[in-house]
Amino acid sequence: SDMADDSRRSERVEKWSRFLLIWLYRTARFLSLLSSKLDKDKLQLRTPRRGSRNKILSGIWRCLVVFIYAAVWPIFNSQLVSQRPESYADLIALLQNTSVTILAVISFVIQARCEKRFGEVLNKYLSLYQRICSVTRLPTLFPEKFVVLFLAKLFLTLCGCIYELIPLLKAEHFQNVFYIVSVTFGIYMWLGTLVVLDACFLGFLVSGIMYEHMSNHLMDMLQRMKPIDPRENAEGMSRYRRMMLLGDFADEMDACAVIYSELYEMTNAFRSMLEWQILFYIYLNFINICLMLYQCTLKYLTDEETALLALALAAVKMANLVLLILIADRTVYAAEKPLKLPLDIVCSDMDHRWDDSVETFLCQLQTQRLEIKVLGFFHLSNEFIIVILSAIISYLFILLQFGMTGGFEATDEVKNQFQ
Repeated sequence: SDMADDSRRSERVEKWSRFLLIWLYRTARFLSLLSSKLDKDKLQLRTPRRGSRNKILSGIWRCLVVFIYAAVWPIFNSQLVSQRPESYADLIALLQNTSVTILAVISFVIQARCEKRFGEVLNKYLSLYQRICSVTRLPTLFPEKFVVLFLAKLFLTLCGCIYELIPLLKAEHFQNVFYIVSVTFGIYMWLGTLVVLDACFLGFLVSGIMYEHMSNHLMDMLQRMKPIDPRENAEGMSRYRRMMLLGDFADEMDACAVIYSELYEMTNAFRSMLEWQILFYIYLNFINICLMLYQCTLKYLTDEETALLALALAAVKMANLVLLILIADRTVYAAEKPLKLPLDIVCSDMDHRWDDSVETFLCQLQTQRLEIKVLGFFHLSNEFIIVILSAIISYLFILLQFGMTGGFEATDEVKNQFQ
């Protein structure tokens, strides 16, 4: 009865996981992030063929889209930043927002250019998904935590999305056709950017789950090898039978080594492909936190009740950052888990194949140490959360000091520069 309940529960989780992934794929298709079609039988993406004329038109269209994106982007933070600063604090906030705009355009250009590469990496994920299911003999690959974390990330994204899209829905943006078209394009492309940013989180989450399943499979394999050990050979297994099983386990270890190598290369390819988007993801949330703290401090000093709203939204942005970093750190931990298993102490005095397979596998793990770096600037590890928190706290203290010394007050010198 318990096994039947567990089986039904696993089937429900798998259905939910497939539903969420297919929903994300269809959203990406709708937002023109993917032009490939999913072959459900082979579980692969098929890239449509295009002629030279279509490539030229596609290039012109992408250039037009980039220009529109660059023009519309400053509107997103218009409620956080004044386009005509009146104080030095406003001027600093405007410079922060401008830096985000520049990085957003760079990220968008790179995103538009690497669609083909993105499809290739997705195909590797789909192919490896099938092979891991085959090797581990698991009927379902995605656990409950995949659904929970996916929905948690979606909730945080929607909370931030609603607040960021409010400036685009003002009445002044619907006064003529030009503004209506610009706002429509802005919302459409910003939603596409959000999907790409969430794909960064999702890729690390899926890689971490695959690593965890492989390490659990290795632990299960060690348990199945216990009857081979002469000290625990309670069944009186013959030497020939033990040699046969040991050879089978050595072949299984070789197959696991191949999957680990491909999983390492695939995760690195995913990180390398989206590292500009990951950098933009971190920088965008960090600057938004700073701008919201600026608004919170300004409203608190002027006794406005909406200060708590800005603080709550800053907490949502911080949760976005923390969730991405925790998942990336967990992926690295899961990739190094086999190094802590007692693979090299299994007695195999009958056949050297197991020793050779284990030695090759451990050397491979030492060589292919997974590190999630972003453009060589920093590692996505739990320690990086402390770095971000310390930077935010320092920024908050600077804001308070700035406010106490009159930095929020309007000055004629700044006003005259932006008249």
